[in-house]
Amino acid sequence: MDDGRELIDLSNTVEYIDVDTSKVPYNFSVKLEDRTYTFCIRYNPWGDFFTADLSITATGEMLVYGDVIRYGRPLFNSVEDERFPIPVIIPLCLSGDSIHEITWDNFGKQVRLYLYERRVSA
Repeated sequence: MDDGRELIDLSNTVEYIDVDTSKVPYNFSVKLEDRTYTFCIRYNPWGDFFTADLSITATGEMLVYGDVIRYGRPLFNSVEDERFPIPVIIPLCLSGDSIHEITWDNFGKQVRLYLYERRVSA
């Protein structure tokens, strides 16, 4: 399965989307490139994982519902078209800590939703 690594340029300085787990479940909006998106972060206690919903803020159009947030895997990777965010969003820990999964203790702290530029295929 494609993990998205060939789509991103890891040499660039990266920005991230703030997540506050003390507010889960909650909605927030983020402007990415020329469009504003609404994210909804939820927690599934039975499966012990976080999910993300994604919609276009201006229209309310739901693009993805319940995408499981997995460490090191791009969000919303299974379905992409021109409505989706331009940057690749990957939950990672860049602090050097040995983290391999997302937990209540590390999500939004060491593990953040980092934004990477997509590489355009020639």
